[in-house]
Amino acid sequence: MTQQEIIAYWLEKATQDLASGKENLSAGRLQNSVRDAYFACFHSFSAVLIRAGKTFRKHSEVRSILHRDYVKGKKLAVEWGKHYDWLFDNRQKADYRPLVNFDIEQVKEILEKSEGFVTAMRNLSQGE
Repeated sequence: MTQQEIIAYWLEKATQDLASGKENLSAGRLQNSVRDAYFACFHSFSAVLIRAGKTFRKHSEVRSILHRDYVKGKKLAVEWGKHYDWLFDNRQKADYRPLVNFDIEQVKEILEKSEGFVTAMRNLSQGE
């Protein structure tokens, strides 16, 4: 696969994750919706990293690169770093801690912000 095909693959996965997040929200599966929002952001930022020729092995590495190279490097707004952090932490809670609950309005807002994040990453991965 070419670099552009790999980027397109990750961006399509992010789009699918957002769609899944909306479906899970509608069905009242809020933890799954938060997980989907996280993966939408993770997959879209992965496309940015592929374009930059960067590799990673762990989700925590991706988070570190986002802050070190993109937020501190002023390629991304601080708000996107904070959004990614919230998702990273709360996806962990949703997956690994019992009895974690989210508010439906909070999850709606998170999905909306995640759509904005994915759009920003799509633009960044395409050199815009």
